[in-house]
Amino acid sequence: MVLKYQKKEQDAGCSLLRRLVTLISQHATTLASNEAFKKQAEGASDAAKKYMEENDKLKKAAVATEEEVGDRDFLPRKSSEKCVGELKLAGIDAEDLNAKGSGVLEENKALEVEVKTLKDQLASTKRALEKAESEALAMRKQAEGLTKEYDRLLDEHSKLQVHGWGGVF
Repeated sequence: MVLKYQKKEQDAGCSLLRRLVTLISQHATTLASNEAFKKQAEGASDAAKKYMEENDKLKKAAVATEEEVGDRDFLPRKSSEKCVGELKLAGIDAEDLNAKGSGVLEENKALEVEVKTLKDQLASTKRALEKAESEALAMRKQAEGLTKEYDRLLDEHSKLQVHGWGGVF
């Protein structure tokens, strides 16, 4: 009898140890996963800070350029060296900027036209969708009405057969 209870206690102890090892393993996995998520979040945060700083530099360079330039297509000679230096700090080549300036304006106009076209297409597609939905609803109601009429006629036919009116009309 004593050996039987001792064996049960040993089995319970082994089960407890197995469960404890499982929980420790799961805890270690969770900690590793949390650490990976933390590193990923830190990396994303660093990248966001870097992009925000770069954006600030570009904004400052653009504001400085707008203040010093009266005409967009023309850089004044007195401040052109200063503007070029600020643009280079921001990672922009001034020669490319002048060459691309007119192309960018044309591209913006083309994109505005495309946006308007797409908005018009979206509106017409929405109208077509609403029309199709209303037609589908009407067909569904008509089908329900036909089903009710069919059921009524089927009941009437069965009543006529029960009363002996089942002959050919």
